[in-house]
Amino acid sequence: MNISFIIGYGGSALKTIKEVLQEEAKKYHFDYVAVRDTHSREYVEFIRSSDAIFIYCSELPEEVERSITSSKARLIISASDSHYHLARGSRETISKAILYFKVGGISNIKNLIHLILKELGLNVEIKDVECIPWHGIWHPRYGLFTDIDSYLSKYPYRDKPLIGILFYRSRWLYDDIQPIKLLIKYLEDEGLGVVPVFTYSFKDLRLGIPSAEDSIRNFFIRDNKPIIEILLNTTSFFILDHGRWHKSNSSNRFKVVNGIDMLKELGIPIIQLIHASTQSVEDWLNNPNGLDYISQVYQVIMPEVDGIVEPIFLAGSKIIGDEKKFEAYENHVKYIVKRIKRWIKLRRKPPSQRKIAIILINPPCKGLEANIAVGMGLDVPESVVRVLHKLKSLGYNVGENVPKTGEDLVRLILSRKAISEFRWTSVNEIVRCGGAVDFVDEKTYMEWFNELPNEVREDLIKDWGHPRDVLLGRISKEFVGMVYKGKFVIPGILFGNVFITMQPKFGCAGAACDGKVCRILHNPTIKPPHQWLAVYRWITRVFKADIIIHFGTHGYLEFRPGKGVGLSDKCWPEISIDDIPHLYVYVVSNPMEGVIAKRRSYATLVDHLYPPMTMANALEDLESLLTQYHKAKQLSDYNKARIIYDQIIGKAREANISIKDGEPEENIEYIHRYIDMIRNSQINLGLHILGHPPTDLDKLSEYVATIMAYDTIYYPSIRRILAEYLGLNYDEIRKYPNKMNKYGLTNSEILSRLHEVAKNVIKRILQENALGEDEIMKILNEEIQRHLGGNTC
Repeated sequence: MNISFIIGYGGSALKTIKEVLQEEAKKYHFDYVAVRDTHSREYVEFIRSSDAIFIYCSELPEEVERSITSSKARLIISASDSHYHLARGSRETISKAILYFKVGGISNIKNLIHLILKELGLNVEIKDVECIPWHGIWHPRYGLFTDIDSYLSKYPYRDKPLIGILFYRSRWLYDDIQPIKLLIKYLEDEGLGVVPVFTYSFKDLRLGIPSAEDSIRNFFIRDNKPIIEILLNTTSFFILDHGRWHKSNSSNRFKVVNGIDMLKELGIPIIQLIHASTQSVEDWLNNPNGLDYISQVYQVIMPEVDGIVEPIFLAGSKIIGDEKKFEAYENHVKYIVKRIKRWIKLRRKPPSQRKIAIILINPPCKGLEANIAVGMGLDVPESVVRVLHKLKSLGYNVGENVPKTGEDLVRLILSRKAISEFRWTSVNEIVRCGGAVDFVDEKTYMEWFNELPNEVREDLIKDWGHPRDVLLGRISKEFVGMVYKGKFVIPGILFGNVFITMQPKFGCAGAACDGKVCRILHNPTIKPPHQWLAVYRWITRVFKADIIIHFGTHGYLEFRPGKGVGLSDKCWPEISIDDIPHLYVYVVSNPMEGVIAKRRSYATLVDHLYPPMTMANALEDLESLLTQYHKAKQLSDYNKARIIYDQIIGKAREANISIKDGEPEENIEYIHRYIDMIRNSQINLGLHILGHPPTDLDKLSEYVATIMAYDTIYYPSIRRILAEYLGLNYDEIRKYPNKMNKYGLTNSEILSRLHEVAKNVIKRILQENALGEDEIMKILNEEIQRHLGGNTC
């Protein structure tokens, strides 16, 4: 008699299955194989000859699946949805076997094997399922608890700041818990309490299995308030249910996410601690790209959809035989604990004592000194000033001389020369004008420098020289950075407990610059120079910032050398940001670079709107001539059409539109499409101010109409709605821009007028407020009459 177990998804139960099979095989005399799914192809013949096969994995090698299909097995059990089609045997037996396996533990695995043996004709005893909680609290010293009150009543650190830890039930059940134990130890050693919660994670309505979202509600929230100050998540995939079990239908997935309300109720940072699924710690350390792609998808990309931040590598995995075990990277356990303590300190400090470092983006010095505090579509100086005033109203210490406007802030920065050394601004001038808030001497800097791993120190010296030589002026000027009388300069301005500085540059020779060195700003292989480290360490160690805010899209921190995802303590973004909570003000329309900031600098993004937009109203004279041309052709007035055509070509060349010699109709079509492309382009109406969307109704209605100008996967565009309301085929209009329509206009021009209708209707709705449907329809028909000269409805 042969029995096969094929186990995937990390294989946490495999060791227990093997141990129980070995014991039972001696009693009942059968042969078996228990193997990870990735090794199953080595046992194809045994699997084919098996009498019973148990499968728990997402994917099987083709030859293994064929061997199962062609096997003589009387019983085939799949505990994973992806292989239900292979199942054989009674539904009752298969369901009971799956229950034994999913509940797990030695006793239930033994009963699972007994159930299989009984189905194969042996006389064996089968016991009821031994109940083991689907989720609960487990502490290595204080044991298992099924409710939070019982745990806290016995937990000696209950009055300390409590940290929640969410980890997989299978790791607790099958003793693969070393990283969690180490994390608990270091947290408690630092005077913190823990609430370690295991979860099955995936909901199963048939078996009553709760989801990770349910586990969070059960153990971390009491009386609608969080009992923890930080949640450390070590599970994979989404942390929220995403409407998978919504009562209506599956199409509501990702639309019905009630867990967002739960996260708001929780109201604390949720930090992602990564267990690399296919890498050991050594593999990860030696991989310049960092984390394996599977772990990136399941433990970085998917969790961050639910707002989880700071994806920090915690543990790698080792496979010994068929058993996978996770082992912690101890340096990062210590680092994680330091970051947690900083978050708690920030949370518990009264606002008047909190210290904030605001770092403004510093463009290359080939620009002017005045080109400071830039951000994609954001008025950074004005936004910063408004933030300062808001902070003051909330009780923060921002001093007595807060600038009134962004222009005032810029003037203050420039008058003090509180900037990085430029080609036109020497370090002597910065100090003389009061732009230096402090200096870092050799002794202090060397303490920070010597904290770095040996390899990092050696690379830094290789790229920029020894710090002592830099401070003594023994290095050529372009490698010195901002040094004044043997000390590194910290430029910036203090407003009470708020420090504002330009992001340190590197490779800038100041007044000696020839304009070439700054090209290294975006070189991902060159390490930042010593002054970069001096500024960031001064912020975290001397100024003792409670939080760092990089203000504007995008700076250079997230592009510094190091791993792509899953950084180590040798990676410069991690080195630079130290253990301080980090916010990054970023434009919402640039998610590609935003996620780089999230993943590589442990940033919590504060998104801002892109600036007010409008459709480009360009080349109107040329479009008017095109309309006249088509009308002349329609009326068979070919002489007039020829004259207008010559005018069109002249106007097109004046507008630098490249016209080739060819047939008139080809040129007309080309010019039409060119104008259509230009007029459908979106352009800025000024800059956005953080937290202050436009209130001017003309600008706001233009903005809204522009946002609604194109179809999305969820909603049709406002132009499509209006076109169809008028009985026009919107797709035909877009496809043939130069074709005349029933309004005697080209399709290109009708689109332009529909945009005007949309804009004006939106403006009037905003003006009137709380209009009924009939009133809105009346406004719509009035605008159609006004812009199209008729109402067909």
